[in-house]
Amino acid sequence: MANLRELRNRIASIKSTRKITSAMKMVAASRLRQSQQALEDSGYFTASLGRIVLRLGKTVSYLRAQDIAHGLEPRYEIPRLITGDGEDQRHLVIIFASSRGLCSGFNMNIVKKAGQFIEHLQSQGRIVRLICVGTKATDLLKDQFGKQIVATFSGRVSVADQLADAENMAMHLISMFEKGTIDACSVVYNHFHSAISQEVRIRPIVPMQAARILQPFTGENPWGFLTDGSEGSTFQLQRPSRAKGGTLGKGKGIARGIGGSARTKAQTQYKTTQERRILGGDGISEQPLLNIDPLEYDYEPANPVELLNTLLPEMLTTLIFRSSLESAASENGARMTAMDNATNNAADIIDDLTLLYNRTRQAMITNELTEIISGAEAL
Repeated sequence: MANLRELRNRIASIKSTRKITSAMKMVAASRLRQSQQALEDSGYFTASLGRIVLRLGKTVSYLRAQDIAHGLEPRYEIPRLITGDGEDQRHLVIIFASSRGLCSGFNMNIVKKAGQFIEHLQSQGRIVRLICVGTKATDLLKDQFGKQIVATFSGRVSVADQLADAENMAMHLISMFEKGTIDACSVVYNHFHSAISQEVRIRPIVPMQAARILQPFTGENPWGFLTDGSEGSTFQLQRPSRAKGGTLGKGKGIARGIGGSARTKAQTQYKTTQERRILGGDGISEQPLLNIDPLEYDYEPANPVELLNTLLPEMLTTLIFRSSLESAASENGARMTAMDNATNNAADIIDDLTLLYNRTRQAMITNELTEIISGAEAL
């Protein structure tokens, strides 16, 4: 039979553990709310920037096509970050994990999926390099893929620190791409659905072809597409509605997300408002052209490639930053759920031990009473 002192010590120890897990659950819940708010706040900026980059890219493509059609030397070149080099032999994989444990299978799911993806790339004869975000990713992958890790990041908590790390990763990625060290890049991260549901996703981000990285995050259109991303799709930027039945802003091409035939009527394609100004000069006709991708921007400097080259690193940083925010929200959700389960399990164990303690104490008292009565009868 268990000793009463041992039972009391076990009950006290588990109560202390329950206090810790309960506190960790509340901290994770608070951080989860902050991560969800950061995701929401960054969503419209990501969508707007993606739309601008995509439209500028199509502007450059259109101007090149017009130059070629008129027998002229193309004035502009589409940046390599968009087109790539036509090769995909050197692949960089950015893996987002955690720097702390006690978050259920969050880290193991990421590492398992990343390992499968790396082995798949290597089976196709590709050279794979890794950037690990979070010490758990580095610790779990270094035995098998340690020589392929080119950079590590600690996976910091605050949004400002995550943005700084995203900028560093983007600059490192661009440097490797320009030197020819890599041809493509993908991110592996946990997409946040809810506190009890996270999904490991793999998303290509370089080359930054819109069709390949269309809608990398559920519920938004970061590249400005309304439909499936195929050529000729309608461009539309859907802003989040703050009031029932309303929309923010009155800009062109912004419409409510409604269904059926009414949705089709609500879709507004961009008009060629700046077409004459952009196409003026160099002997190119200034007459409006039909069945072309419209040019919506009036910009400085006059060379759109300069503006595009300036925005592409920002776009890349934003995509990496969004993956980091998704991973942080998923981590906090997984930790909150794990600590909630641990707290409930501790409460169940305490109840069982308390019942055992009371039964043991009652048995000991009954045994002592039996001995006293037996001794009294013997006298």
